[in-house]
Amino acid sequence: MPVRAPSPALFAPPVKMLANRASQMSRVRPFAAVRPTAAGPVRVVAQAAAANADAKAKKVHPSPLNVAAPSTYAIIEVSGTQMFVEPGKWYTVNRLKADVGAKIKFGRVLALKNEDKLTVGMPYLDTVNVEAEIVEELRGPKVIVYKMRPKKHYRRKQGHRQELTKFKVTSISP
Repeated sequence: MPVRAPSPALFAPPVKMLANRASQMSRVRPFAAVRPTAAGPVRVVAQAAAANADAKAKKVHPSPLNVAAPSTYAIIEVSGTQMFVEPGKWYTVNRLKADVGAKIKFGRVLALKNEDKLTVGMPYLDTVNVEAEIVEELRGPKVIVYKMRPKKHYRRKQGHRQELTKFKVTSISP
């Protein structure tokens, strides 16, 4: 019995693969060249790519270095945290034991900047008080605590919302 040569169709790539390869080869790639200069390598890209870049508007963000620092601020310790506070602004902390509308004083002041003078306590400034008014009592976002032990039929789901107090700093007295 004579041996036949295998058909070339068995070894040819499928038509779908050829079509994909042809479409990949037909894509236009931007021309790029690198020229070294004294300042470092410069990437030169074709005009078509540059035109596309100009079409998209770039959003410019202000630099944090250009923002002016407030003239008066204090760093206080309240509810187990240290906070940077300014007069006229409101802040949210863990629940304080006071009613809404009550005036409170924070005596644990760590640092005070008044105009151009910065005073730092060791650890606190005894003569400085930060006065505030309680604006609202609220609750934080719900946090889900889910415990599970695999293969032991143990599942526990518990939710928690932290009690919070919002206050507004009325004055910082040196």
